[in-house]
Amino acid sequence: MRIAMLSPIAWRTPPRHYGPWESVVSLLTEGLVSRGYDVTLFATGDSKTSGKLHAVCARGYEEDRSIIYYT
Repeated sequence: MRIAMLSPIAWRTPPRHYGPWESVVSLLTEGLVSRGYDVTLFATGDSKTSGKLHAVCARGYEEDRSIIYYT
């Protein structure tokens, strides 16, 4: 079974400090990988996972304010 996990991009997954939703996604992803599932994590490029990582941005926008685009 192939599973896609979507993580918020405010912080990396798992977060270094704060990031409650990123923590939940990380725990679920690592649990599924440990049970033999093919898991792809869609998160920031600096995220850590035992599954496959597909980066949607380099860093979280809360950790790198230059990512936020104001008009």
